[in-house]
Amino acid sequence: MGFSFELLPLEERVQQYREMADATFLKAQKLQDPELKTKYLDMAASWHALAQQLEEGNTDPEVVVVPAHPVAGNGPDAN
Repeated sequence: MGFSFELLPLEERVQQYREMADATFLKAQKLQDPELKTKYLDMAASWHALAQQLEEGNTDPEVVVVPAHPVAGNGPDAN
């Protein structure tokens, strides 16, 4: 069974999102494949944006605005 961050108190969710951002960023730094590295950096930015949105008072994950970073092979025309 999976874990849901939404079950955590707000402060713990922010902390978990920041930790996910940090871990994903560190993983990206170790990658050699530029496309995969970009995808991990985008994930890190998304985790960071989620934490920032929560800190700004937006607790509804449906309306969290995550910055879009175009990634080759990952857009609507990728298929």
